Amino acid sequence: MNVLDRSTPPKSYSIKDFSLPKPAEYTLDNSCKVFSIPNSAQPIIHFSLYIKGGKLLEKEKGAAALTAKMIGEGVEGMDSKALHQKLESYGAILSTSSDIDSFTISGHCLKRYFSDVIQLVKKYLTVSTFAAKDFAHILQVMLQQQQLNEEKTSYLSTKLFRENFYGDQHPYGKSLSSEALKNFQLEEVNRYYVDNILGNPFQLFITGDVTDDEIQDINKNLGSIAVREDAVFTYPDFVSKISSPQLKIYQEKEDAVQTSIRIGCPTFTLPNPDLEAFTILNEVLGGYFGSRLMKNVREEKGLTYGIHSSFRNETNQGYFLIATDLKKESKDLALQEIYKEMQILTEEDISEEELDTVKNYMTGNFVMSINSNLSLLEVTKSLYKKGLPFNYYDDYVSRIQQIESQTLKRVAKKYLKQDMLEVCVG
Repeated sequence: MNVLDRSTPPKSYSIKDFSLPKPAEYTLDNSCKVFSIPNSAQPIIHFSLYIKGGKLLEKEKGAAALTAKMIGEGVEGMDSKALHQKLESYGAILSTSSDIDSFTISGHCLKRYFSDVIQLVKKYLTVSTFAAKDFAHILQVMLQQQQLNEEKTSYLSTKLFRENFYGDQHPYGKSLSSEALKNFQLEEVNRYYVDNILGNPFQLFITGDVTDDEIQDINKNLGSIAVREDAVFTYPDFVSKISSPQLKIYQEKEDAVQTSIRIGCPTFTLPNPDLEAFTILNEVLGGYFGSRLMKNVREEKGLTYGIHSSFRNETNQGYFLIATDLKKESKDLALQEIYKEMQILTEEDISEEELDTVKNYMTGNFVMSINSNLSLLEVTKSLYKKGLPFNYYDDYVSRIQQIESQTLKRVAKKYLKQDMLEVCVG
């Protein structure tokens, strides 16, 4: 009988380059694009319909978010209850969402019901109805959530950071408030839907058991939607300099049990030759649990449960952000240690051992993140939105492995030695 020797760890192997499936591209009769990644392992289909706009096209703050919550609550001939019963009979899920620069309808269903579900998607896009009673309920829930958020220092610090980074008149710097929601009218939802959803161009990303039959169903339903020729969308100019003349902002909040810190600076748009190096640099500093900020501020100093850094990429915008929440009396020491760790990266080489650990974490984490059709669909859609080619990940592992410590020091000097916006709320 073989006895397992638990004192000897299993062998590990370096990850090599591999190729992700590439989408087949189709053009519908109305010139909208479909990107399909077939996989017939299971009779399930996932899809995501993407419309440019989102919050950027709002005339009233909150219009995009409220419209996203209202779509799916009724179409011509079906109220909210009938619509949800129909979806339930198919065992299907349709959800709508909005973010800063896009509006999305996502769906999941069995292959045999796809034709019925895509017909409902067409109704969402063309004949949605907005009942006053549904609006009143959704608005009340959204208002309560907003009021709760406005009591959190983590929410307020991020809001204040974006307002001062972009400027409160920039589309990315505008923030919703509970006071604005109290006066929000249903007419604004109708207006947003007519102006920014109805007849606007879209892209559809689909994966699963997709054949020519499903592509024909898509063209029959979504390709027959009349798309407006005057629907031109432009993104705001890149913000290369912090908008606020004041770079250190502290906002007192009575009765707050913690202080939230946000520190950041502009980076770059995509594509950019510094992308991989800056991504590694971010991981070293605060991108994962073994990062320098976590070791210093959390483990050694015991100032917080968590601290992290991230590279935020919005279409035609990019910024670097460090975030943590801690006790008020720990704020000054935490700030001192954060700036110290950034300074070290601009002056000293990262050891080969630490660099190898981070690279292996990044490549391994990426492999684990694409373990389903749905995750592959999201990766494909993300590449499209960021303007990166669909073969971007084919040599991703080797590109990461080839980056050296000297390159990271150069990138650190380029981005981490500029003016930083520092926001503290607590």
